[in-house]
Amino acid sequence: MITYTEQSKIIIFCPPNSVTGGPEALHQLSDKLHRLGIKNVFMHYIPKRKSAKPENYSVYLTDETDRVEDKAENILIVPESMTFLVKQYPESQKVIWWLSVDFYKILMDYRIRKQNIFTKLFYQQKDKEYYFEPLPNVFQWAQSYRSSLYIKDHGIPESQIDFVCDYINPSFLENKGTITKDLTNKKILYNPRKGKKEISQLIKNSPELEWVPIQNMNAGQIKDLMAKSLLYVDFGENPGRDKMLRESVSQDCCIVSGKNGSSAYYQDLMIPDEYKFNFSEGRIPEIIAKIKEVLENYPAHIPQFVPYKKVVLNEEIAFEEKLTEIFKK
Repeated sequence: MITYTEQSKIIIFCPPNSVTGGPEALHQLSDKLHRLGIKNVFMHYIPKRKSAKPENYSVYLTDETDRVEDKAENILIVPESMTFLVKQYPESQKVIWWLSVDFYKILMDYRIRKQNIFTKLFYQQKDKEYYFEPLPNVFQWAQSYRSSLYIKDHGIPESQIDFVCDYINPSFLENKGTITKDLTNKKILYNPRKGKKEISQLIKNSPELEWVPIQNMNAGQIKDLMAKSLLYVDFGENPGRDKMLRESVSQDCCIVSGKNGSSAYYQDLMIPDEYKFNFSEGRIPEIIAKIKEVLENYPAHIPQFVPYKKVVLNEEIAFEEKLTEIFKK
């Protein structure tokens, strides 16, 4: 497993100026390691930018470095989108953090196509990608149950996989008690960047319902909107444990979702199956009926989401405990 010493540097690779679930998880990792007293923790943004840390993440403690030394005592945290870095630093310890299985597949396919073109046109290029080879200094973190299955399917033993899950933005954790709802508020929240085709069909087939996209808002604004709402609908791909699903349940929203990606697994989206649907045009009336049922009788449905809320509210503590286990043995 990972060997951390006082001489170690922990370098967290991250794309610059990106405000999505993966980069936030990487900034949370930096923040927690700093607060746990782990020294020499740095963000390394690639490609390099003058101002790389998003304003949204100013709440997280970070130091930056432009230099990465390839030494055996150093620990490089590599998101799955950057596995091409694994073989660039053969001496260092590498941790691949699987935050998005689908994003990995998309980027890997692109890089392989690009590599094949260069090989054919110019020269026989040495393979630089990482293909789950049993390298002694490469370790795996799974952010979701689904990603753990994917890693195991590629030959990584369960004993070599750590479950390391991020947590929702701290602003969502400020009110952990019951939230008072206005039961006359029948607005349906959704993320317009996810499940666009499915959501558009649901909206088209329910002109009597009011759908509200969550967009152009900071974490505090999203929290306030969710705290006033009864229902969040999600039919996105959900390559990992989705942030907005977790944020919504933290504010006592019921959820109606698809069964894409990690949402298919109870371990990742811990809600009863009656609220999950394999989307098809033929099932649209059934989905809309469930949405209306939840909106009309919210008090009867919200208790079904309490187990999921409890897990979400405990994720920050679980994250700290796991990092303590890994780095402060």
